[in-house]
Amino acid sequence: MSEYASVAGQRVLVVGGARGIGKAIVKRLAQQKAIVTLTARDLARAQQVAAEMVASAGNSEVHSFQLDVTDNTDSDLNQWLVNNDLPDTMIFNAGVSPSYSRPEKVTDQEWDLIFNTNLRGAFIAARCYARQLLKQSRPGSIIFINSIAGLVGAKRLSAYAASKHGLTGLVKNLAMEWAENKIRVNGVAPGWVRTDLTAGLQQNPILEQQLIDSVPMAYLAEPEDIADIAVFLSSHSARYVTGATWSVDGGLTCG
Repeated sequence: MSEYASVAGQRVLVVGGARGIGKAIVKRLAQQKAIVTLTARDLARAQQVAAEMVASAGNSEVHSFQLDVTDNTDSDLNQWLVNNDLPDTMIFNAGVSPSYSRPEKVTDQEWDLIFNTNLRGAFIAARCYARQLLKQSRPGSIIFINSIAGLVGAKRLSAYAASKHGLTGLVKNLAMEWAENKIRVNGVAPGWVRTDLTAGLQQNPILEQQLIDSVPMAYLAEPEDIADIAVFLSSHSARYVTGATWSVDGGLTCG
């Protein structure tokens, strides 16, 4: 990233930063000399990734703590925010997609897990962070890692798509609510990315090729392709950007 989008010295909290896109975002931020804190449900995993980033990026300002966005998010996150320097940006990357099936086969348990993580968890984390910004009269930035399933329909992903469409609406509404307080709210909507979430699809050569053929740029993204947009939105170069969800999908939603 060139200097115009520098995040050096900025404090960034990445919720769900131990795997896939979240981990790539943490790595890019660390390389740019941001002061990064990542969370994961598994404390050992969070600590391991933080240590990896310190070693690989040469940045000692990478920290971690345990957070389950489906359980006590408000109290646990609030406690961390109160006890530490307030981040300039919070990036919410936590998300699940355990069900790849027709809508009539989706169970209540699957629906609740997806919504509690992808949408409810996102709102509670944003609310918690914004409360501290407002209390201190501080500007800030919130970035939700969404999906193109939050912009268009997605077969066999009804619950996931519904939760992500809710996140698209949440971006617009929170941006309107907090604009006067200089709190920016944006989203990033990746297309098909090579992560743990799509590992099952990638293991099927026929299905993987169908996915590639559906993308105008004719390949699946790597997590780093998504990370750079999140870093830009965290920077001062995006100071007038709010309420937008950025598609990063190789042209998949052009049609």
